[in-house]
Amino acid sequence: MKILKHVIFWLCIIGTLFSMIYFFVADIPLYVKLLGGAIILYLGYDLITESRKRKRKEALEA
Repeated sequence: MKILKHVIFWLCIIGTLFSMIYFFVADIPLYVKLLGGAIILYLGYDLITESRKRKRKEALEA
């Protein structure tokens, strides 16, 4: 599951960067850009909170 989150996260980052770079050239709809950005924000937040939980758990175990 964690690998799938990372794959989706990086694919969304690549897609959003591609749509930002070719904003005036490619005819990519705005909802695709917004959806990619929302997924990046959600997965980034999820990965950050997950790493914080893991660090707290390791600190408590030590």
